[in-house]
Order: sequence, then C-alpha cells, then structure tokens
Amino acid sequence: MEVAITKISQNGQIVIPSGIRREAGIEPSTQFLVFNEDGNILLKRIRKETLSNDIKLIEKIQMAEEQIKKGKFVKVKSSMKDEEIDDLLMQ
Repeated sequence: MEVAITKISQNGQIVIPSGIRREAGIEPSTQFLVFNEDGNILLKRIRKETLSNDIKLIEKIQMAEEQIKKGKFVKVKSSMKDEEIDDLLMQ
C-alpha cells in the first residue's frame, strides 16, 4: 500500500499523487463518491458493477446514523447475514 501527502488548493481541488493513482488504476475522469466522516474525507471509486450496492450501503449507513442519534440501536452478530440485519433494523 502506498501512502502520500497532498493538500487542497484555493479552488478546493485535491491532487491524488501519481503513485497512488497508478497503483489504484485511476484514469482521468474516474468518478468517486465523497464522504465526510467526522471531518475525515473518504473517496470511493464508482464502478458500474458495484454502484447499486454502494448506494444501498450508503442508505444503510445513513439510517444507522439517524438511529444512533435517536439513541436507538440493535446488537448484531458478525455471523448474521445482511438480510437478518436489515430485518432487525426495520423493527
């Protein structure tokens, strides 16, 4: 895994260093989902094959965050399937 430092420009642009782009196979015009997680910016490459799963995951995360803010949560086991977890969350 390659690690590098970059900075944001006055226009709000961030350059992903060439070694990271090369290692990840990122070409010009590659699209990303951008997340703000407590002030940490996360990028996830958008791929056609996984876009619908990515959107579902984002929706689940947002729903879970809302429930946590309300003081509601459920305990799950790591061995549970996604459908079982979804059922618990919908209760």
